[in-house]
Amino acid sequence: MGKTDITIDTHTMLWYLDSDYNFKLSKMAFDVIAKAEMSGTIYVPMITLAEALHQIDRGKFNITFEKLMSCILDNEAYEIVPFDERILENAVPLKSLEIHDRLIIATALANNTSLLSKDRELIASGLNVIWSKRDDIP
Repeated sequence: MGKTDITIDTHTMLWYLDSDYNFKLSKMAFDVIAKAEMSGTIYVPMITLAEALHQIDRGKFNITFEKLMSCILDNEAYEIVPFDERILENAVPLKSLEIHDRLIIATALANNTSLLSKDRELIASGLNVIWSKRDDIP
């Protein structure tokens, strides 16, 4: 079993860590995250955490932000990636996307990983984006 390193976007992370929303993940996405938790690294862009805080504060998810952070900080597979000049430089050429999407893709590029996302704009970015059909549910 090889090492699985991935970058995760906001909704994918929330759907995985808030068990009430696991059904929204494709089976492929769920399995890749579970594998990365066991034998890899899950890169969490700082913008993903900021977006998660916003979504949770708006009542879109049942998990608290404190519980979300605890899940991430208590599992050594997760690595929070700060927003720095390396990420910003990778975001510069991604002009057609919104800034948060640019920063998420830039994080995947900076860490040379695939991205887990259902976002069609990110899938169209040309980056290796992992997802599958939604009817392929765990």
